[in-house]
Amino acid sequence: VGTAVRPVLSHGLCQSRAGTRRATSSARQAGAGAKLHAANAPSHVAGSTTPFADLKHKPLTHTVHAGRARAINLAAGAAALPLEVLERASAEFVETDHSGMSVAEMGYRTKPFHRIMERAESSFRELLSIPDTHEVHFFNGGATLQFSAIPLNLLGGRNDGKPANYLMSGHWSEKASNEARLFGDVKEVAEDPKGLYFDIPDSKTWNFDRDAAYFHYTSADTRQGLEIRNFDFDAIPKGMPVCCDASANLGSAPIDVSKYGVLYAASHKNFSTAGVCYSIIRRDLISEETQMRAIPTMCNWVKFQNAPNKIYNVPVLVSIWIGALNTEWMIERGGVAAFEELAIQRSQLLYDVIDNSNGFYRTFVDSEAFRSRMQVVFTIGSGAGNDHDLVEKFLQRANDKLGWLDIRSHPLGTPSDAIRVTMYNHQTLETIKVVREFMHMFQQEHASSGDYRSFLAGQETKPFASL
Repeated sequence: VGTAVRPVLSHGLCQSRAGTRRATSSARQAGAGAKLHAANAPSHVAGSTTPFADLKHKPLTHTVHAGRARAINLAAGAAALPLEVLERASAEFVETDHSGMSVAEMGYRTKPFHRIMERAESSFRELLSIPDTHEVHFFNGGATLQFSAIPLNLLGGRNDGKPANYLMSGHWSEKASNEARLFGDVKEVAEDPKGLYFDIPDSKTWNFDRDAAYFHYTSADTRQGLEIRNFDFDAIPKGMPVCCDASANLGSAPIDVSKYGVLYAASHKNFSTAGVCYSIIRRDLISEETQMRAIPTMCNWVKFQNAPNKIYNVPVLVSIWIGALNTEWMIERGGVAAFEELAIQRSQLLYDVIDNSNGFYRTFVDSEAFRSRMQVVFTIGSGAGNDHDLVEKFLQRANDKLGWLDIRSHPLGTPSDAIRVTMYNHQTLETIKVVREFMHMFQQEHASSGDYRSFLAGQETKPFASL
């Protein structure tokens, strides 16, 4: 999908470009490796202390796309975007749509502003085949604000006193249910007492409230690499709206939007940069009859729906504009069907390495039905003891030496951090080939030094079933 990208692999496969190092000391201070002074800076900040200007002369540190070196960006958000879209945005940023001004300075009551909003909705509707029964909104605040907006709009009025069902599938379903609990009763479905969620039980076993106001699920959890691609709508009582946080996989596979009451996704993973929540809401659910009495304006679907052109206050227009460029680009390249094929190819590159590693690499999610195409999350052997040391060595080399962004993830029932490779809609196949090359090399170097063989010998069933 898109123009060819040339990966920079090992010296034997492709030599790095020679060139003059032009990074000045001031540029180094502002770029990768600059010291963080923020009081809330995280304990681990992804990326090397070596500036990319120096890193890109080494193998396994970048790909080359249209003559431009691109970092190995595996971030879960904001995520990699297509170079073609970024270059178009760069060319049109100062003079946007021949308006005599930049998109960044357009007043929200102006025609150029409204034209961008209409263009963004039109291309998004075309990409996902959104029916006329559903409204499209580009809400401020990302998906997290909708964690509150959904119960605020659906648990009041005639639904007052009714609970909400939340299928528990990982970190983000926990966040959504915890937020909903601030406003009403929540029935957690298929809860894992260990909080690991490496599998989803059969829908026939789900214990939920059949009179609840709605049923919510998260279609892909980024932390452990679990994805629900075939949700069982038949398990849900007729008339109960299904709400879905599809931030991590919307646009990566065909979806029947008509089956959803609310379908929403943070912009910064699969469509644009940060600041917006792409929200698809069935029109009959935008109603004062189910709203709570006290509802913040920024969560009030009715207020936004009734505003001129659905613009109540100033939206994050730059993000919406980039999203419009991007959805148009996706349509030009074959739409959702093409990006589903790409998602399968990318993820399979790494799953093939893992499954043929004789147990050196192990995924946490074992079922083919739930293995994510958007995040491949794995460890080395048991993830403990000598294997813990190998995981740390893998992560340090990938992050510190090669400058890969966001390869380190949260521990998942093991002493070591997990290894996570994010590949949202716009991640290039060539980037994942670089990851695959490094995984091959690392296994060849360390296959005899870990505890993984003894770990496997003691496992009669799935390796992480006992965690």
